[in-house]
Amino acid sequence: MPSVADLLATCLRAQGARRLFGDVPLAGLPHIPVADAATARLLADVDGRVGPGAGAALIGSHLRVSSLVGAPSDVVTIEDPAEMPTAIAQWAMTDLYGAVDLDLRFDLSAPAPDGLEPLSLDRRPGRTVTLAPDLASLGVLVLAGPGVVRAGRVPDLQRMAARGGFGVVNTWGAKGVFPWDDPHHFGTAGLQARDFELAGLLDAGVIVAVGVDPAEAPADRWAGAQVLEVDPDQLEALTLAWEAPADVPPPPRLYAELSEAIGPMYRSTSVPLSPARAAAGLAAVRPEGGLVAADPGPAGLWVARAFPTTEPGSVVVPATFARGVAAAAALVAALDERPAIAVTAAPLTDETEAVLDLARSLGVPLVLEVWGDGDAADSDAQLDRTTAALASGEVVVEHYPVDFTATRVLVEVAGEVVAWGSP
Repeated sequence: MPSVADLLATCLRAQGARRLFGDVPLAGLPHIPVADAATARLLADVDGRVGPGAGAALIGSHLRVSSLVGAPSDVVTIEDPAEMPTAIAQWAMTDLYGAVDLDLRFDLSAPAPDGLEPLSLDRRPGRTVTLAPDLASLGVLVLAGPGVVRAGRVPDLQRMAARGGFGVVNTWGAKGVFPWDDPHHFGTAGLQARDFELAGLLDAGVIVAVGVDPAEAPADRWAGAQVLEVDPDQLEALTLAWEAPADVPPPPRLYAELSEAIGPMYRSTSVPLSPARAAAGLAAVRPEGGLVAADPGPAGLWVARAFPTTEPGSVVVPATFARGVAAAAALVAALDERPAIAVTAAPLTDETEAVLDLARSLGVPLVLEVWGDGDAADSDAQLDRTTAALASGEVVVEHYPVDFTATRVLVEVAGEVVAWGSP
């Protein structure tokens, strides 16, 4: 007879959980032993942020089901196993990222109540939306967020933009929905105060917003025009009546002015490295299918701004703040046998050190670049050393001198940094 623990594992799998972090294993889910509660919760958050489903951690009686990095822990006590399927499904109540923390006050070894099944929330739209081709005269601009990537709808977005001749501004959680040099790519927005203004959203006649994370793009910063918010599942139908025009509008000031400002930094051979050169180095050494994850803050800003992305989902810089995120994402990728490079700014935090120690104990490879201190013989040292670190199959920490004073160039173009609430 199935136990309550069996029901719990089934409910977690129904939410897309691929593994369980913590000190309590469950049959039917790969178990990653993590003794520290804070580290287990961080790994669950990151697993859910990187993957298509929820991440999960079980420490004692405390269950976290999450895709929201650093979500506040408002614990709900569950005393009846019959309430468990509904309580677990609540993590998916938000449009994009969410989390629940549950205190399970019942015996996991007891028989499961009869007739209980996992609950999944179906958030698919109940109607189909199409755009009239005569809207082209109003000026249509698309704002795409990470929900497009999470839903696997990047090809739909690309076809929609091609048929409509639209420019697409992506938030940094959707880097790579178009290659950086594609004519439909109008830049990455949300990091700095003037991003949306320079991207043209405040002057657009119609904004099609799809998969937007409000933590990256609060509506009061960009929703000055007529806004049509659509679900990623609706993208394919939006422009069925359109034909691809001959030309796409030229890129906005955001793309042009940042390209002009950052371009020389990519080519710089000076040491300390320019942050743009360091970001380009990451792109050069990232293996196909690999992941680059950066901590919010100075390193995350430059990875989100200057990493020349060509593959959706290849870069993760969370919109919400938590320490140790980059190392945790690299560890999760290693569990999926996916090569990854974590990036953080010096000095290392206790949270990052805890993840590194866990990776060593698990025997999984993890490569961490620490920007801001260290030494480099020349501007190519990063390429050689990080490539060797990836090939080693071990936990390797490389320190590189990176000159973050170059951030003033970004500020001169697009205003102060507003991501993560940081000045």
